[in-house]
Amino acid sequence: MTIVSVKDAGAIGVVADAIAQDLPPNAWTSASNVRFRDGCAERFLGDEQVFTTPAVTPYFLAPYQTTSKRFWVHAGTAAVYADDGATRTDITGTAPTGAATDRWTGGTLNGVFILNNGVDQPMFWGGDTGLNLATLTGWNTNWRCKSLRPFKNYILALNLTKTGVNYPHMVKWSHAAEPGTVPVSWDEADPAKDAGEVDLAETPDLIVDGMALGDTFVVYKQRSMYAASYIGQPYIFRFQRLPGEYGILARGCVADTPMGHVVLTAGDVIVHQGQGARSILTGKMRRWLFTQMDSDNYAASFVVTNPWRNEVWICFPEAGATACTKALVWNWNDGTFGVRTLDNVTYGAAGQMDFAGSTSWSADTATWDSDTSGWNQNEFSQAEARLLLSSSAPKILSVDTGALMSGSNVADSLERTGLAFDAPYQSKMVRAVYPRIDAAKGTTVQIQVGASMDAEAEPTWSAPVTYTVGSTFKADVIATGRILAVRFSSTSAQPWRIRSYDLDVVPLGAY
Repeated sequence: MTIVSVKDAGAIGVVADAIAQDLPPNAWTSASNVRFRDGCAERFLGDEQVFTTPAVTPYFLAPYQTTSKRFWVHAGTAAVYADDGATRTDITGTAPTGAATDRWTGGTLNGVFILNNGVDQPMFWGGDTGLNLATLTGWNTNWRCKSLRPFKNYILALNLTKTGVNYPHMVKWSHAAEPGTVPVSWDEADPAKDAGEVDLAETPDLIVDGMALGDTFVVYKQRSMYAASYIGQPYIFRFQRLPGEYGILARGCVADTPMGHVVLTAGDVIVHQGQGARSILTGKMRRWLFTQMDSDNYAASFVVTNPWRNEVWICFPEAGATACTKALVWNWNDGTFGVRTLDNVTYGAAGQMDFAGSTSWSADTATWDSDTSGWNQNEFSQAEARLLLSSSAPKILSVDTGALMSGSNVADSLERTGLAFDAPYQSKMVRAVYPRIDAAKGTTVQIQVGASMDAEAEPTWSAPVTYTVGSTFKADVIATGRILAVRFSSTSAQPWRIRSYDLDVVPLGAY
């Protein structure tokens, strides 16, 4: 008998693109609803609906804070609402006319919320629930833009259409706005104003979106990037092409992190700080991601941060889906990837919110077996930025809350194939697994082992054995072959975390 120990079960995460035999023993070849952090592999927590059920399917979601309230603004195809945690207010004004595929863009400029769908005139709202969204001041009624983003005291409009003529390389910026107001002019011909425009036509690809990166603004085209730096009069902004042929897949496919921008491109995911863009997927999950993603509805993808967990969620529709059904989750501290299933998610954003949640016995609707909250505990602390997702249900969900996902138990699994332990030509038998699992007493996890005689062959799996935390010492499972495999899975509502595990392996001979 030989006991083979696999330490630090979450140190590497899931690596689906590599040859399984070439991976360290503590890497995983497949995962579902499992993340990797602090050296452990753990089941994702659930999600919980927050705010009143939306009256429309939200295709955009963003936090907005005034001096007195925190709002979350959500926009559908024909209406826009603001919710402060107690009251939902229709702030639509003139009804928008865009479709679900006309992705909203916007943000907060000088305390004013701006919003744009690329089809109608851009709008703004100052946080007064007695007033509706209004057409952006100084904007020509014959103009439209694909993306509208705030930067410093300016608004940048990207990929312009003027009187029906599209200028796909154009960046147009407003006059500088006074605090608490929107710009009074967009007239680039007025010498008394800072407004201007430029065509970034050095590269033939089209402008898609943009986002502030520290003291610069990055304009993302389909296969290139440009940095806009404020230099003041008379030019206002200087534009410089960034090295590399990286662009962005669709609007909303970039997130700002302490590591820099994380960008979903047409074929990769990169991180950069204005220079030195590098892939975070190559050799790990690149092929997995783009073979999973629906080739027709890829523009429904988006990238968002989960600051509470130091994560970036790359959300995308799987083949056949029109909304996001899966997220590839990158932990920027540990450099690991996990995988989370999504229930037709349409958009996501991170921010603070005012929402009490289920803190009392009478208000808590979770079942005894599935409830992971503590007595009088508020899982929606106003001091923390939380990730919220909107879905086509329609719902707005706070993630990493409770144990249920979209109100149901969701299966999770963690699998490693290709275990040869430096003896790929030796037949061996595994007959027990000794896991070290952190979970509430009574939590159950199913454990299986598998084996094959050929590295390219799929393993034959043993029947699952139930491991009960707090009462089970090991899982007695048997598989025989040259190449071994192990699988942990669960449909329990309770969270669990694997720190390490041991395998009882018996060498049988080289045949």
